[in-house]
Amino acid sequence: MKYYVLKAMIVLACIAFLAGSAGAVKISPALQMDTYTDADSADQSFGEDSAIWVASQGGVPAKIAYLSFGGMTTLPQQVKSASLKMYAKEIERPGRVSLYLYDNAAMDTITWSDQPKYGAEALGSLDIQETGWQTWDATDFVKKAAEECSEGCPFSLVLVAEGDASISFASLEGVAEEIAVLEYEAS
Repeated sequence: MKYYVLKAMIVLACIAFLAGSAGAVKISPALQMDTYTDADSADQSFGEDSAIWVASQGGVPAKIAYLSFGGMTTLPQQVKSASLKMYAKEIERPGRVSLYLYDNAAMDTITWSDQPKYGAEALGSLDIQETGWQTWDATDFVKKAAEECSEGCPFSLVLVAEGDASISFASLEGVAEEIAVLEYEAS
């Protein structure tokens, strides 16, 4: 009996040591779907396209992109930092692209006419001037997603162009090496 108690104490001590020294971990939720909606094609869905577009004209959104990620299992206070990396494929007009939260999974069949209502507050923004990899500071976005749903529910990142920007990004249906990556560090 003494042997089992001693063994249990050693196991508990090891667990406590590992938990205390684990520090921050990097988490990258799986990108499950991406699509965009287009005001000029209000009843068409673009979930099968090899690029997703964001565009605005005179400050009014004309194309809005949605990226849905696997479940959030982190509390907001655990999030230390976060980044979103996306590959800009084509730039018709450079400009600022902002991140918004839709606190559920968007479907790849959404259209402009039935697109979900996303949060009113921009949770990150980036000025994009050239093609290639673009990196947003997504810390505020991930914290808000964790605040809205820390019990494993899916969440969506919404990309909205500002001003007169028009930019396409690589999609899940495109080249694997160019797929968007959301990564955050949590304790």
